[in-house]
Formats: sequence, C-alpha cells, structure tokens
Amino acid sequence: MRRCFSQEQICAAYLADPLRVPGLELAWSSCDVPTLLKVLRQNKVPLLSLTAGKPRGSQCLLDDPRFQQALGAETEQLEGLRAEYGLVKRVLASEGIEDVMIKSVGQAPSFPYKSSNLDVLYRPEHVDEVRTTLCDLGYVELTNMDEPHKYLFRKFRKGRSVSAIHLHVHVGWVVSFLDEEALWRRREISDDDALVAIPAAEDGLLTTLAHCFYEDKCMVLADVLKLAHCLRRGVDWDEVYRVATWRGWRDGLDASLLLCAYQEVALYGQSLVPPAMLTRAGQGLPSWARSWLERYLGREALTGLCGGNWEQASRGIKELPLRIPFVLSKIPFYAKLVRDPTRSSRRKRKDVVFHTATGNKLRLRLHSQPRMLITFSGVDGCGKTTQAKALQAAFETCHLEVKYVWSRGGSGRLVGLFTRWSKQQAGRANARAAQTTEAKVQSRLRRFRSPWMRWGWSWVIAIELLLKYLRHITLPLLCGRVVIADRYVYDTLADWAAYFSEPSTEKRLAARMLRTLSPRPQFAYWLDVSPGTARSRSADGMPEDLIAAQSAAYRRLAELYGLRRLDGESGWEGISDRVVHDVLADYFANYHTLINTFFLKNPGQWK
Repeated sequence: MRRCFSQEQICAAYLADPLRVPGLELAWSSCDVPTLLKVLRQNKVPLLSLTAGKPRGSQCLLDDPRFQQALGAETEQLEGLRAEYGLVKRVLASEGIEDVMIKSVGQAPSFPYKSSNLDVLYRPEHVDEVRTTLCDLGYVELTNMDEPHKYLFRKFRKGRSVSAIHLHVHVGWVVSFLDEEALWRRREISDDDALVAIPAAEDGLLTTLAHCFYEDKCMVLADVLKLAHCLRRGVDWDEVYRVATWRGWRDGLDASLLLCAYQEVALYGQSLVPPAMLTRAGQGLPSWARSWLERYLGREALTGLCGGNWEQASRGIKELPLRIPFVLSKIPFYAKLVRDPTRSSRRKRKDVVFHTATGNKLRLRLHSQPRMLITFSGVDGCGKTTQAKALQAAFETCHLEVKYVWSRGGSGRLVGLFTRWSKQQAGRANARAAQTTEAKVQSRLRRFRSPWMRWGWSWVIAIELLLKYLRHITLPLLCGRVVIADRYVYDTLADWAAYFSEPSTEKRLAARMLRTLSPRPQFAYWLDVSPGTARSRSADGMPEDLIAAQSAAYRRLAELYGLRRLDGESGWEGISDRVVHDVLADYFANYHTLINTFFLKNPGQWK
C-alpha cells in the first residue's frame, strides 16, 4: 500500500536534521505537538539533538510546554544514565580497560540515551573482568537475554532500571560483522562528550546499516540521521566494502545502503550517499534481491535510486519507519553465516542450527522461564505491598511473566458465612457495638475465647487460603511463572497467634496442613517494624498490643522457618534495592528450562 508522509513526519525529519533545507515552507505552527512527539519517539530521535541549529519557523514547536516537558524528562534520563555509566567507566579505566559505544556515531548528544540499553564493546581478554566489575557495582546479569558474545546487565533502584549495559565482545549477531581490530585502532573520542568513545565513520556506518537490516528489520529516522552524520564525517568506501566483503555480507550492505538512501530521498528529496556508490550497490545485488526490492519499492524508484535520479527515486512507497521484508533480510543473513572466513565448517553448521532454533522459538512466541515464589510478610504498615510492587516491576522490566497475589484469610465467601454465624452466637448487640477498629478487635478477641470458635475459624481459613493458593499461586508456578505473594502462610499464623493468644499456634493441625500443602517460597521476607511505626503507617489503627503480639509471632516464625528479616524501619528504597538485586541474581543464576533446551536458549548453550 502506497502512503504519503504526514505533516508531522516531514516536520520531524527537518527538525532532526536542520542542515537540510526544505524546498517549500513548512507549516510548523499547524503541527500537532503530541503527534510530532510520538513520531520522534517511534523513530528513536533524541529530543536533545533538536535544540541546536533549529530550522527557521520551528521555534513555536520547541517552545510548546508539552515539548519542553518531554525535553526535561529526556534530560533527566540522560543525566541518570550518564552518571551510572561514568561510574563503571572510571572503575574499569583504573584497571586499564577501554571501551567503545558502538551505537553512537558522534551525533550530539553522542551519549546514546535513547537506546534500549548501552551497547558497549570491550576487548575479548577483558570480558570476564568487566562482568565481575559490573556485578560488584550492583548490576544483575540477565541470562535470559544471553546471546553469543553478548551479556546484558541491569542495575535497579526502587524496582526501576536505572542503567542497562549490553556488553559486547564483537559487533554482530551470532557472528561478527566488522573488523574489530581495525575498529579498535581507529576509535575516536566524541566531540561533545569526553566520556564517549565512538567508532570511526566507516565502522559507525556499517554498524548502523547491519543493525537496522539484520536485527531490527526496520529503518527508522534515527538510522537515516546516523548515516548522514557518518557521511558528513567522511567515509572511506573502499574500507567499508573491504570489511563487508571479508565478513561475507556485501549483499546485505548493498541492500541496506539502497534502502537507507531511498528513505533519505523520500524524506529530503536527495541522498548524501554518492550516486556512484548507489550504482555500485545496485550492480552488486543478487538477482533475487533486486527483484524483491523492485516489488517492494517499485522498479521505477529503484532504477532512479541506482542512477542518481532523485525525482524518479522518490516515486515509491513512503513509510516512516520503513519496514524491511523478512525474507529480504533473512536470506542474506544465512548466506553471511556460511561465508564468514573466520569460522570453520563445523562452527558454521553450529551457527546455522543455533540461529534457526532461536529464531523459530521467537517466531512461535514460545515463552519459557523458571518458576519462583517470593513472599513478603509482616504487620500491616510494614511496607509489604511497596516491596512486592517494586519487585514485580523489576521482573517485568526483565521481560519475565510475573503474577502479584494479595491474600488475607477471612476475605472469601465461605469465611463470610462463618463470620456472620459467629457474630450471631456472640449476640447482635456486640455486632452493632463493634464500630471502631479497637472495638472490632476486642469483639474478635472475645469470640476467640471459645476453643470451638478457634478450631472452626482456623479450619475455615486454612481451607479458604489453600483454595486461593491453588488457583493464584500453585497453578501459575506449575506453568513456569514468577509469583510474588503479598501476605502468605506466615501472616495467617501470626494473626492466629495474636487473636487466639496462643504462642505456638503453628502446632495446630490446620496450621500444619496449611504449611504442608502450600508451595514453598524460594525467598520468604519478613519486614520487621516496631508497633508504633506500624500503627503510624497503617490506616487501620490497630491496637499496639495486638501489633506487638503479631510481631512476637513473626519473630518466632522467622526462627522456625528461616524467614529473611528486613529492617522495615529503614528507608524502603534501600530495602528494595537489596531485595531486587538478591532475588534477580539468584533467579538468573539458575535460569534453565526444558523447552529452552530444545531451542538452545538456556544460558551458554550456544557455546
């Protein structure tokens, strides 16, 4: 389907590259700011790159409060990521370890804060030391994202990812696409940020084209801008083709160069790629790839592009971002796998098998992950929900399926019937009098003086919770999910101890059954706070003596069942950082499933 660019897309293109002069006056004032911001985000264009060299007439957009608000958010994002990366860089520099930010081409701001993670290249001999250093600095290695010669690390604060470093041993996917030795020799320090080491223009161009063609299968505006910046820096085309030919992906280079130049022509009316290079790319295409491009872009557009006729080249499809057909990308990738001269025949066969297996798993949308149960216990007001929600957010950031479960004995229908019956036995006057929290607590304490009432209540609660755990905890765990329980068996036992005035309530038969039939958590946390602190934080206004009895019960249960004590009196942020790091580090250290085995997706299987 042929489409034209919207006004916001055209304005975004010229706003992102002010060195381009539009042929006609653009209607900046009539641009819809939310739509413009959406276009820029979809195309991964940093708003901070738009503040210099503004096109004439665009100031009305840049001064809009909504644009300024988005700009402020990106400024904060850049400062936070840069501070975390700066700490890592200083520690590694003290050990003589250098790096290269392979996704940056030096276009200000050269720090790639809009990328989903910071792709940083290290020398192979330094990788083990870098991984150890990152773990020492509080990062967690996400082994579910394990790729050949790539390792993803994240650092969390308050359950939110504040830094993600993708450690690269080479620039590639399964196999390398660049000459890393040459890349290290010609690396540069960016003009606008001394913290950022960038590849030379040739390596930046190759990385940009390979990533959008083979990995993303999509050409966004940011890719066009990177290509233009590399060309303005000056490119040695002989070196570009030497590297691509040696690594076995010249056909992919030709196709991706034509697609990027085509998108450039569609947006700006001309391309900065020399026409001789486009002619060379068109002549180097295999016949099947040329046929695909002719069908996709149009024969007239492709002919005009290869001949340097910009008007003719701009008559094809107009789409932003430009989607790259799957077959057009995948066939050259397999060809590259078997052409790479640095791999043995045996290694090439393994590369093909590995890529096919992992690709099929992705296309089939099969998600497989280890199960884990984490529980948070403690008196009301200790911060259980806050910690559980922060941990849930951290798991979701790691692309894992997680279920949050809150449970309190006595909230189901079965218990509601028992409660109404017990109130009737105690007398309607007492039920009417129990208006305040204090009065309600005293009413419950009076009812539970009866041993038969305690016996009946404990069994009803145990059955209710076991049914709820079966549906919301046991079954998700059997399906291989992470479950975070806000209140668990231990909270029920602590409540019974306080209301029944029984210091060893866990010895009840109902309690033993509840513990035996409930799933065992891998991490069971107890947030310990003083009764006064708990009362001040909770809106329920529970009596301090009852909270003290519950706290004593938790202390005893922690010793019996190995609950991990957390000092709830300290700031919740510090507790969250510790919990998230410990849980995720343990989870990813044991990341292995049977389904992943079949698709070679368990950590290290590709080796």
